[in-house]
Amino acid sequence: MRAVRKRETPSAAPARHALAPGRRTGAALLAAAVITLATETYLVVADRTISGARVPRTEQSFLVDGLGKGHRVSQTFVMRGDGLDGIRLSAVAQGETDEGELALALYEVTRDQESAAVGGAERLLFRDRVSVDTATRHPTFLFAVPPIDESDRRSYRVDVWMPEPRPAAGIGLWATEGRSSEDGSLFINGLSGYAELVFEARATRATVWARLRHRFDGAGLTLLLLLAAGAHAALFVGLRAIAAGAHAFTEPRE
Repeated sequence: MRAVRKRETPSAAPARHALAPGRRTGAALLAAAVITLATETYLVVADRTISGARVPRTEQSFLVDGLGKGHRVSQTFVMRGDGLDGIRLSAVAQGETDEGELALALYEVTRDQESAAVGGAERLLFRDRVSVDTATRHPTFLFAVPPIDESDRRSYRVDVWMPEPRPAAGIGLWATEGRSSEDGSLFINGLSGYAELVFEARATRATVWARLRHRFDGAGLTLLLLLAAGAHAALFVGLRAIAAGAHAFTEPRE
């Protein structure tokens, strides 16, 4: 009697193993898409603060006083970057003085006017007041101004004085000998000295999203977003097709 062998059903395991590389490819593409979108989102919405001019405090730094006696202390500088929106200064209360106010003003000047003297034809950009207690409570304080979009390579001057002088008030501003900020100088009542105030001119750059909203209107911004979405979709579909083609090319043929 002839034995009949039972045919075994082919195992499905090889099929499952054959799909594994494709699944790994899809997972890798998905991870790449998430990382790319997260990185782009951060770059679009994150603020970035830059230092456009700076004079550090060193061992040679000293205090410039006389604000309580009515002196006007000024610092000129050339801003390196667009978006100037604040100057950080360093003031110290000498003694128990914490009353009164400091006045601050920001001017735009030209190089010729800057090198000649403080004064003359200049353009006042912003003026503000801060209490002596606020200015001297911490090592530095910020003189915030409305953002200046086109401030790169332009010359400015910040003035500090007391609107109501108090001769008994001991208030000093830190300064450093020499020239550290490139083309900057310290002035006291219009007289220049070989020194500069300890300061930092800063610019909080507008986010990419804010710049796009400012540059494009509603319809233009919508169209730009649609084009960006289409470009991303086409990119990842193309990568998927390339990965699938490469996988099919490397598969062994039966």
